[in-house]
Amino acid sequence: MSLFSCLSTIPDVIWSGVIASLLTLSGVMLSNWSNTKRLRLQLQHESAEGAKQRKADLRKEVYLRAAEELVKANAYLASLPQADLAKMNAGEGMQGFFSAAAKLQMISEPTTSLLVSDLVGTYSELLLKALAKVQPIQSLQTKIAIRDEHYNRAQSEVSRVLAAMTQFNETASRDQAVFDALSRSFEFQQEQATKFAAERDELWKQRNALHLAFTKELIGEMKVVGEQGVHVLVAIRRELDVGGDVDQFLEQMEKQWQRTSTQLDSLLDSLENA
Repeated sequence: MSLFSCLSTIPDVIWSGVIASLLTLSGVMLSNWSNTKRLRLQLQHESAEGAKQRKADLRKEVYLRAAEELVKANAYLASLPQADLAKMNAGEGMQGFFSAAAKLQMISEPTTSLLVSDLVGTYSELLLKALAKVQPIQSLQTKIAIRDEHYNRAQSEVSRVLAAMTQFNETASRDQAVFDALSRSFEFQQEQATKFAAERDELWKQRNALHLAFTKELIGEMKVVGEQGVHVLVAIRRELDVGGDVDQFLEQMEKQWQRTSTQLDSLLDSLENA
């Protein structure tokens, strides 16, 4: 008997059951395939969103730290005239900014990375210029410290001699030679103290003049740095989906700069004429 003849002897009710089972199985397979595909797409989406969120969190932390270190770098440059560079590494105060900028360049977009690189170069040049300007001020501060030490030593001697003269008088001593020696010592130490005080005052005047010149020049340099910083901050805001218009920020910075510059010029002029 042929296969076709065998199949033809099977009742229709059995065929109906077989066909129904096949349809059910096909439906289950189709449903499972669809669910698997949807689950795969969901997992891919969640993975992409998770990676995107982790990247955003990392960028937020690094970018905010970079903005913070930018402010500290400006403050450090302005404080260089007061710093004792003999007791510290002159570039140490900028390491926080340079480190934050390096991290920022690693995770930022290429355009932002280039802007940060330019800003780092400008700050490096500004630091070297500032250190060159600070050296004469540092030299004067050393001379002031030496004069101050000599002055304090002379004043101590003046106090000592005065105490000896007081004791001489209170004990009713009549040794004129001793009193004359004490008088000469008092006059000499007093002259020394006056001399060192005058030299110290003159050195302070020179130091203050150099400090004012340093501050005025730094203000001009900081305006250029500020413009570069605005471009970097705008790029960072865009990567953080905060947004911002460069022209608007520059216009705002210019207005703030004019107000601040006017007040600074007035303050520096008053100090210079004091």
